[in-house]
Amino acid sequence: MKPPIKLERKFLVIILLAFALIFAGIFMVFRVFHQYENIIIENEDRQLLGLSRSVDRSITSYIQQFSRELKHTLQRNDLDEAETAYRNTGNTEALALQVEGTILSEHPLTYDILCIDNGSILYSSRGKTDYVFPPNAGLEGDVDIRPCVDASGTIYLSFQKGMEGELQYAVLIELTEFYEAVAGNLISGTQDRILLLDAGGRTLLYQTDEGAVATLVQDDTGGIINQDELNALLNCQSQGENVSLFYQAQTSEDGKAYTARMAAIPADGNNGVFTVGASLNYETIKRPIHMSAIRLTAYSSMIVIGILLLAGSILLVARRNARAQQEVLMLREQNLALEAVTKKSQALAHHQRLEIIGTLTSSIAHEFNNLLTPIMGYSILVLEKLPPDAEETYDNVLEIYEASRKAKTIISRLSDLSRKNTPLTFQYISPDDLVVRVLEIAAPAKPPKVEVSHKLQCRHLWVHGNEIQLSQMLLNLVLNTYQAMETDGGTLTITTEPEDDWICLHVADTGPGIDPALLETIFEPFFTTKERGKGTGLGLAIVQQVVKEHHGTVRVHSELGQGTTFTVRLPIPAQEDEHCDNSIS
Repeated sequence: MKPPIKLERKFLVIILLAFALIFAGIFMVFRVFHQYENIIIENEDRQLLGLSRSVDRSITSYIQQFSRELKHTLQRNDLDEAETAYRNTGNTEALALQVEGTILSEHPLTYDILCIDNGSILYSSRGKTDYVFPPNAGLEGDVDIRPCVDASGTIYLSFQKGMEGELQYAVLIELTEFYEAVAGNLISGTQDRILLLDAGGRTLLYQTDEGAVATLVQDDTGGIINQDELNALLNCQSQGENVSLFYQAQTSEDGKAYTARMAAIPADGNNGVFTVGASLNYETIKRPIHMSAIRLTAYSSMIVIGILLLAGSILLVARRNARAQQEVLMLREQNLALEAVTKKSQALAHHQRLEIIGTLTSSIAHEFNNLLTPIMGYSILVLEKLPPDAEETYDNVLEIYEASRKAKTIISRLSDLSRKNTPLTFQYISPDDLVVRVLEIAAPAKPPKVEVSHKLQCRHLWVHGNEIQLSQMLLNLVLNTYQAMETDGGTLTITTEPEDDWICLHVADTGPGIDPALLETIFEPFFTTKERGKGTGLGLAIVQQVVKEHHGTVRVHSELGQGTTFTVRLPIPAQEDEHCDNSIS
């Protein structure tokens, strides 16, 4: 009887082990899906925080733009004269004229511009004086940023600046339009939301089926604001740290409750004005995970059988693929190594050629300067000793001096190219004025069939640079354009426009265009496509060098038969540099 008993015990142990494995497998499946759900939550939190940071950066950009433009507007001398006229006469017409002629008045988000004296609104571009500024709300600083409400209940974001005891100026932006600008295109429905709470905890912005809504928190008597959402934003704002949490929300259509996930970043340390929160309907993510866990448990036995049947063939195929991939990787590495060696050889040869050219250019410039200096000096001595009646001789000697001076200018350009020049004097230059001056200088060289137009949009902006070099850079681009359109004619268009922290100069023509194969080499020294005697190949090389010395970039876009556009981007000076001395070596 002992052997049967031993067999029964072994069979029982096997059954218990099998059940243990089954339950352990089921437990592990649900545990894996629980871990997967946590990973999903972490990924969603990262995406929500990324969305919040994106909105925060957009808010910061608009705030800096309006603050910068407001401060720049208040620095104009004409505004000081208008304020003096108001103090003397009490007439606000001069103030209105100065305010209406600014960049701020043309901004698409600007709703109204105010001039305030001791809390009283002297002037409004819309003629409204019913604005109320809630106390202890917003951000105070060089430019005060705070909410503002009119008599109809519409909420605005105001940018205020002025000295105590003097006139205050404010720019108003309707908060719903501001919300659409920074976050309106980032969400598609009301269950996935972006919420903005001002730093004072008074104004909340969010999206609904009807569009963006701005609400004063203390006026929410109808319970429109979800208290859990508001508490999460207030908690994030008070702690000054990022917050991620679940809360219960309701759909706007039928009021059905669902679980939502929110991630928020505080105003402090970021844009300084709004705490930004992004939320989504977590039910749409959680439900597929749970259904997948159930299905995986039900189909696990079928998967195991299939895996066992395919295991042998997969192993064989895997071994073959591994060997093939190793061979491919080896060949690819050898290929990349050969390409790297070739590129390094080409780069070294190119560098050596440029170094030789630079050394030769520097030597030639030095020798020519040694020859031209006595010519110019003796010319001046001869001019001083000529009698008054030797007019013809005077003119001839003067021509010798002028020719020597022009030759010295050409040598100076070669010296600039070889980086042998001395430090330059930098000052603040208006890009619009620079374009006008260069077009006047280049006017005699304009072919008859070429038309010139310009679109200047940087009236109140400046670049910090050397006026001579920048003029030479732009003049080279203009003259290249004239030569490209000399035969068939066309149109030259020069445009200046701000782009973030840059000023862009676009020099566009409708000429024959540049061969795409040549675009990578047009900036190399002594490279030219012009006929012998019509070009030195230094113009675009000097353009590139001047742009680099001014910490900018230059790009070219061209299509054969469609024309060419050169785009030069120069940095706008930092705000604190605007008060520096205009002569910086």
